[in-house]
Amino acid sequence: MRRILIANPSQLISREILNAKESHDFQIEQAKDGPECLEKVEQFKPDLILVDLFLPKMHGIEIIKILKEKKETAKIGIILSAAQAMVQNYHGAKEAGCDYFLVEPFKAPIFFELVEKFFNGTLKIEPFKEIEPKEKEGQHCYVPILHSPSSYIKFWGTRGSIAVSGPEYVKFGGYTSCLEVRDGEDLIIIDAGNGLRPFGKLLTDEQKIHLFISHTHWDHLTGFPFFEILYKKGKEVNVYAPIGYEKDVKELFVEMIAYTYFPVRLDEIQAKIIFHPLRDGEEVSIGNLEVFTHYAFHPGSALCFKIKTPHLTFGYATDNEFLMNYHGHPNAISKTDPILDPYLSLIDFFSNCPLLIHEAQYTAQEYQKKIGWGHSSTSNASVLIKYTGAKEWIVTHHDPGHTDFDLMKKLQIQEDILVDCNIRCHVQMAHDGLIIPF
Repeated sequence: MRRILIANPSQLISREILNAKESHDFQIEQAKDGPECLEKVEQFKPDLILVDLFLPKMHGIEIIKILKEKKETAKIGIILSAAQAMVQNYHGAKEAGCDYFLVEPFKAPIFFELVEKFFNGTLKIEPFKEIEPKEKEGQHCYVPILHSPSSYIKFWGTRGSIAVSGPEYVKFGGYTSCLEVRDGEDLIIIDAGNGLRPFGKLLTDEQKIHLFISHTHWDHLTGFPFFEILYKKGKEVNVYAPIGYEKDVKELFVEMIAYTYFPVRLDEIQAKIIFHPLRDGEEVSIGNLEVFTHYAFHPGSALCFKIKTPHLTFGYATDNEFLMNYHGHPNAISKTDPILDPYLSLIDFFSNCPLLIHEAQYTAQEYQKKIGWGHSSTSNASVLIKYTGAKEWIVTHHDPGHTDFDLMKKLQIQEDILVDCNIRCHVQMAHDGLIIPF
């Protein structure tokens, strides 16, 4: 009887061949890997071998080359089977000397038809054929459902001081502070940096807008005159901002949106604007969203926010100089250290926030020249993270002088500080467009 060796690790293929009625006309043996295949060639002396492309321990094409290079095995017929019918594999097998390239899966009658052709001397390797889709385009094709979260935080601006642009700022972006907080139909916006402008273009259905201003420095206000909703009749914009030292909130906005600085005055804006002064400790509810306030350590009147949603409570502080004029190791500050006393109220304010969005604008070396500017160093901010117990820290309000490369280096510094201080918290850099679902 003619002898066939099946060198294929697939039990399905082996079973398909051995159980076929045509198999009774041949003497068939099996090999599970490359070394066993070569061993069976010597012992069994097959007339024809079915070799799998990805034969364990030895590649199928390697087996073909070995057999074709030896005079005593060069005439053995070889059918190479492959589940991955790639053109490179086809040409490799053809050049090595195989008699046929068989695409898996296949049925036993197809295989034995090739066997008959081999023994009749009519088996020839056919030109490579690209695999055709099993179904017509667009039919029976899995299309994933894109889940657009209805509850999330989105960063529309993550820079401080002034907006930046250029190839060095592509990864993290250059818009100044603006944060969207949305829970279904409920929406609040924190800060009106120039990131508010692109965001405002998307707000078409909302009738009432609730905008919270952490403080009235330019980088948190420059997007306000370009907020498209201001110029639509029937819209209402509620502005919540801290009471300033010199002027109330409305006076500040009247001066900002005046002919001297802008072609439209505040009293010419079509939307209805309602100003709400905010004080330390005040609470505001917008649907399911609750906003809590606390003074920030920053020049002028500035606030930090804590936002409670049905799913997440998180803190937000873009301008907060924590541990002013401290330059030592974070671990040297104990909970009872006198230097920490002015900040205990803020620590308590953020203590139930698993997520804390907080600035760390300067490295420790940079901070030595920026004392009193109202911003934290990377090491000092980590002390706040430590004592609030936050598990996730998102750093925002990036310095305009820090390029993408600088911020990546700074992220590594922050990670190293957390490890060095044994603070179990994940840290990441905010970037324009970053979405955190909750």
